[in-house]
Amino acid sequence: MTAQYQPSGEDDALWQVAASLETIVADLCRRLQPFPSFLGMTTIQAIELDPTPAPVRDLGCVVLTPDGVIAELDVTAIPGVVGVLEVDQVEEFRLLELPAPARLIYLTEAVRVLAAEIAGRNG
Repeated sequence: MTAQYQPSGEDDALWQVAASLETIVADLCRRLQPFPSFLGMTTIQAIELDPTPAPVRDLGCVVLTPDGVIAELDVTAIPGVVGVLEVDQVEEFRLLELPAPARLIYLTEAVRVLAAEIAGRNG
Protein backbone atom coordinates (compact mmCIF):
# COMPACT_ATOMS: atom_id res chain seq x y z
CA MET A 1 0.00 0.00 0.00
CA THR A 2 1.27 3.48 -0.74
CA ALA A 3 0.07 6.96 0.04
CA GLN A 4 -2.79 7.56 -2.37
CA TYR A 5 -2.84 11.34 -2.36
CA GLN A 6 0.15 13.58 -2.87
CA PRO A 7 -0.41 17.19 -3.86
CA SER A 8 2.40 18.75 -5.79
CA GLY A 9 4.88 20.71 -3.74
CA GLU A 10 4.62 18.60 -0.61
CA ASP A 11 7.80 17.20 0.85
CA ASP A 12 8.65 13.81 -0.66
CA ALA A 13 10.33 12.79 2.60
CA LEU A 14 7.02 13.08 4.46
CA TRP A 15 5.35 10.86 1.85
CA GLN A 16 8.11 8.29 2.18
CA VAL A 17 7.53 8.16 5.94
CA ALA A 18 3.77 7.89 5.34
CA ALA A 19 4.29 5.01 2.92
CA SER A 20 6.49 3.21 5.46
CA LEU A 21 3.90 3.71 8.21
CA GLU A 22 1.12 2.48 5.90
CA THR A 23 3.06 -0.76 5.41
CA ILE A 24 3.49 -1.15 9.19
CA VAL A 25 -0.20 -0.41 9.83
CA ALA A 26 -1.29 -2.97 7.21
CA ASP A 27 1.01 -5.58 8.81
CA LEU A 28 -0.40 -4.88 12.28
CA CYS A 29 -3.95 -5.14 10.92
CA ARG A 30 -3.19 -8.59 9.49
CA ARG A 31 -2.16 -9.73 12.99
CA LEU A 32 -5.60 -8.94 14.40
CA GLN A 33 -7.77 -11.94 13.67
CA PRO A 34 -10.61 -11.39 14.09
CA PHE A 35 -10.43 -7.67 13.41
CA PRO A 36 -12.34 -5.63 16.00
CA SER A 37 -15.95 -4.73 15.33
CA PHE A 38 -16.92 -1.07 15.19
CA LEU A 39 -18.77 0.01 18.35
CA GLY A 40 -19.93 -3.57 18.96
CA MET A 41 -21.71 -3.80 15.59
CA THR A 42 -21.47 -7.24 14.04
CA THR A 43 -21.72 -5.86 10.50
CA ILE A 44 -18.79 -3.43 10.55
CA GLN A 45 -15.14 -4.25 11.17
CA ALA A 46 -13.22 -1.04 11.81
CA ILE A 47 -11.35 0.82 14.53
CA GLU A 48 -12.14 4.47 15.14
CA LEU A 49 -9.18 6.84 14.90
CA ASP A 50 -9.58 9.94 17.01
CA PRO A 51 -6.23 11.71 17.41
CA THR A 52 -6.17 14.72 19.70
CA PRO A 53 -6.00 17.36 18.50
CA ALA A 54 -7.62 16.38 15.21
CA PRO A 55 -5.40 17.47 12.30
CA VAL A 56 -8.36 18.14 9.99
CA ARG A 57 -11.68 19.61 11.08
CA ASP A 58 -15.08 18.62 9.74
CA LEU A 59 -14.24 15.03 8.95
CA GLY A 60 -16.85 12.51 9.88
CA CYS A 61 -15.97 9.29 11.65
CA VAL A 62 -12.40 8.35 10.67
CA VAL A 63 -11.66 4.63 10.93
CA LEU A 64 -9.04 2.06 10.16
CA THR A 65 -10.27 -0.86 8.04
CA PRO A 66 -9.06 -4.47 8.34
CA ASP A 67 -6.75 -3.97 5.34
CA GLY A 68 -5.06 -0.98 6.96
CA VAL A 69 -6.80 1.79 5.03
CA ILE A 70 -7.74 5.04 6.73
CA ALA A 71 -11.25 5.97 5.65
CA GLU A 72 -14.26 8.01 6.60
CA LEU A 73 -17.18 5.82 7.68
CA ASP A 74 -20.72 6.87 6.85
CA VAL A 75 -23.54 4.79 8.34
CA THR A 76 -26.99 5.62 6.99
CA ALA A 77 -30.23 4.26 8.41
CA ILE A 78 -32.72 3.03 5.81
CA PRO A 79 -36.18 1.47 6.12
CA GLY A 80 -35.94 -2.29 6.69
CA VAL A 81 -38.33 -5.18 6.12
CA VAL A 82 -41.60 -4.36 7.87
CA GLY A 83 -42.21 -6.58 10.87
CA VAL A 84 -38.77 -8.16 10.71
CA LEU A 85 -36.28 -5.37 10.76
CA GLU A 86 -37.90 -1.95 10.94
CA VAL A 87 -34.59 -0.13 10.30
CA ASP A 88 -31.53 -1.33 8.43
CA GLN A 89 -28.26 0.41 7.72
CA VAL A 90 -25.90 0.99 4.83
CA GLU A 91 -22.20 1.43 5.55
CA GLU A 92 -19.89 3.29 3.21
CA PHE A 93 -16.14 3.68 3.58
CA ARG A 94 -14.65 6.66 1.73
CA LEU A 95 -10.90 6.83 1.26
CA LEU A 96 -9.50 9.98 2.82
CA GLU A 97 -7.23 12.17 0.76
CA LEU A 98 -5.12 13.89 3.37
CA PRO A 99 -2.02 16.05 3.13
CA ALA A 100 1.14 14.36 4.41
CA PRO A 101 1.24 15.98 7.87
CA ALA A 102 -2.39 15.02 8.63
CA ARG A 103 -1.90 11.55 7.16
CA LEU A 104 1.10 11.00 9.46
CA ILE A 105 -0.98 11.97 12.51
CA TYR A 106 -3.70 9.45 11.62
CA LEU A 107 -1.15 6.74 10.82
CA THR A 108 0.60 7.32 14.15
CA GLU A 109 -2.75 7.06 15.93
CA ALA A 110 -3.43 3.83 14.02
CA VAL A 111 -0.13 2.34 15.23
CA ARG A 112 -0.99 3.38 18.80
CA VAL A 113 -4.47 1.81 18.84
CA LEU A 114 -3.31 -1.34 17.03
CA ALA A 115 -0.43 -1.83 19.47
CA ALA A 116 -2.84 -1.43 22.39
CA GLU A 117 -5.26 -3.94 20.86
CA ILE A 118 -2.50 -6.47 20.24
CA ALA A 119 -1.10 -6.00 23.77
CA GLY A 120 -4.58 -6.45 25.23
CA ARG A 121 -5.04 -9.73 23.40
CA ASN A 122 -1.64 -11.03 24.44
CA GLY A 123 -2.43 -10.50 28.08
